[in-house]
Amino acid sequence: MPSATENRPKTRTIVFCHIDSLCCLPALNAVFAEFGNDIGLVLSSRRFGSSHGTFWEQTTAGFRRYGIPLNLWLGFDLISVPIVAFFARWLSRITGRPPALATLPELARHYGARFVETSDVNSAETLAAIQACAPDFIVVMNFDQILQPSLIALPKVAALNVHPSLLPKLRGPCPVLWARARQERISGATVHAIEDRTIDAGRIIAQVEVPIDGATSVGELTTQFFSAGARALPAVLARLSADRSAGQPQRLSDGQYLGYPTALQMKDFRRAGLRLCRLRHAAHLVSAALGVTRWKP
Repeated sequence: MPSATENRPKTRTIVFCHIDSLCCLPALNAVFAEFGNDIGLVLSSRRFGSSHGTFWEQTTAGFRRYGIPLNLWLGFDLISVPIVAFFARWLSRITGRPPALATLPELARHYGARFVETSDVNSAETLAAIQACAPDFIVVMNFDQILQPSLIALPKVAALNVHPSLLPKLRGPCPVLWARARQERISGATVHAIEDRTIDAGRIIAQVEVPIDGATSVGELTTQFFSAGARALPAVLARLSADRSAGQPQRLSDGQYLGYPTALQMKDFRRAGLRLCRLRHAAHLVSAALGVTRWKP
């Protein structure tokens, strides 16, 4: 974890919305390395026991909807993070060395940001917490809740989303999987404004192209795409600070919204060679999050 520069003056206040994900840890740490002293409030999505349902309800529904492999991978990506974080804290006490990849609560604690876990980001309590922060920006990255107009209107400059595709192509919750399943040669990340409740539809502020190797797994691409989006954020915030109307409107007719694939589609994708993850990549992320090794992209 990078050390905080406590004496650095804050030039803007950011509310950051995220749900911890193993594959997103490198991008998450990059965001805090750049903006940690500007982030006043961290909103973490409470995945289980919310409107999504309990753990067992979601697991059962996931098996029915998109099959065992994808459901196991999504579960591992989310659940592995708090488990790894628990052991990382004990290892850090023994070794005196912080992990190379810290989780969202640890980063919030390190940089002195208020941490709020919420099952409804649009609730009165959450809106009050955001208003108290008086943010210049709201930045959403890998977040599973839809912001409503009352929340979108709160930042002084803009609400932004880091989306892992080249919008307007592949709008929706799992664009990396679809890019790989469709054998795209190039995809990447888009930083766009959130202007209403329409998903992934606001004006585009920046895009970063990332070539896709046909042998790369969905997990590896997820790390690459979100990391590319995190690297684009400093220029985006600087651009919008100078011109709040900056950006290019999307033509949604040029793209497509895609939800989660069905179990039958996943079976076909896997027969065609799609890999959800590589053990080497997952092990590298886990070891860096434990503090056993450094993170090497």
